[in-house]
Amino acid sequence: MTVTEYRMPKVNTNDASYTLLGWLVPDGGKVAEGEPLLEVETSKAVEELAAPCGGLAELLVPAGRECAPGTLLARLHPDAASLDAARRGAPVEREGAGPGAAPAGGGPAPTSPGSTGPVLTGPARARLAELGIPEAEALALDVPVVRRAEVDRLAATRTAGPATGDTPQTDPPQDKPPHSAPTQDNSVQGGPTHGNPAHGNPARSTPAQDDPPGTVTTPLTRNQRAVAATVTASHREVPAAFTAVEVDVTEALAAGRDLAAAAGTLVGLAELTLAALATRRESDPACFASLTADGTGSRLLPGAHIGVTFDLGAGLFVPVLHDADRSTLGELSRALMRYRMAALRGAFRDRELQGANITLTLHTDPGVALALPVVFPGQACALSLAAPRTAVLPDPDGTGFRVRSLVHLGAAFDHRLLNGRQVVALLTGVKALLEAPRRLAGEEL
Repeated sequence: MTVTEYRMPKVNTNDASYTLLGWLVPDGGKVAEGEPLLEVETSKAVEELAAPCGGLAELLVPAGRECAPGTLLARLHPDAASLDAARRGAPVEREGAGPGAAPAGGGPAPTSPGSTGPVLTGPARARLAELGIPEAEALALDVPVVRRAEVDRLAATRTAGPATGDTPQTDPPQDKPPHSAPTQDNSVQGGPTHGNPAHGNPARSTPAQDDPPGTVTTPLTRNQRAVAATVTASHREVPAAFTAVEVDVTEALAAGRDLAAAAGTLVGLAELTLAALATRRESDPACFASLTADGTGSRLLPGAHIGVTFDLGAGLFVPVLHDADRSTLGELSRALMRYRMAALRGAFRDRELQGANITLTLHTDPGVALALPVVFPGQACALSLAAPRTAVLPDPDGTGFRVRSLVHLGAAFDHRLLNGRQVVALLTGVKALLEAPRRLAGEEL
């Protein structure tokens, strides 16, 4: 039997490297094919990766390391003799080595998950910054991986004020005239990927030499850098246009309350809009298409795979409702609730964040009248749902007035793929369904 090398797989298409959060088996431990072997963190999620075969694990890379796809992480040995030979540096027969493989017995010293101190996940780091807790306090916890939940427990028991760690940095006083004006270099270096978490550990945010005393600089989280990269790419690549319609959602809000009891979960305006958008996949397929790689045509995959935005304190996430056009309103509502809970924890799997062909962005905080969404590169269209507002309108027969709930439903679109008429057809189709919401429930929830 031969030794199988385990290399970092390509987990997603967004990042060029991932953080090895921890090993789920000890060095030398036995693992079966398909059992969890390690956890990695991408710019958006924590992903559990399985062993490709059974064997004894020789761990080569310590937890906390940034690893590019193809990096040799471990070897799976068929027996103890093979593992001992590798540790002695003796030649072993290997499988799946590929170009650039490290020799047997080479590579970093094996490290168990807790041997180099805790690994701080991106959501945990964002939560620390939100609460004003120094990273040093989290890194002092006796756990192999510090997640958002550990940060919340730390905050509940913490009594001492911040002392050291990764707190926002305040510039020391500088010996310069008080009237000196700060300047800032806003140029983008290194092209569109500058500051993208896909390019390893970025430099820490440091104050510019000519910033005035008291200036505070705070590093962006990995999640913020990923969002920034996507927005930058969208504005650079997509010639976007925008239009919006006004929707009377009075009946939709009332129907949602009734439908929630049957579905066993929340059925609100977001759920109904999601279901209406999925229903329009057959009528408005161009809005679910993407541009071909050479820019000369459109590419339309089967199904409505709708990304929905969530930002509940742990960063912006856009999980995907796959095959939404084949799901009932109840199924979509329950899936959306699961995603809300995952967004609160900042705990998504990468597969839950991939494959959208259209996006619904939620801007339903009270007072939001209109929102201009970002068209994600690779998609043709993104819809935005604003907050309902109350309006007093005349009755259709002109005999009196009535109180109604209205909302703006907008759409930004790639003008290379769509024209305004096509997008208005999509918006008015969704509007018609929201204004007759019982049609969305179907026969079963």
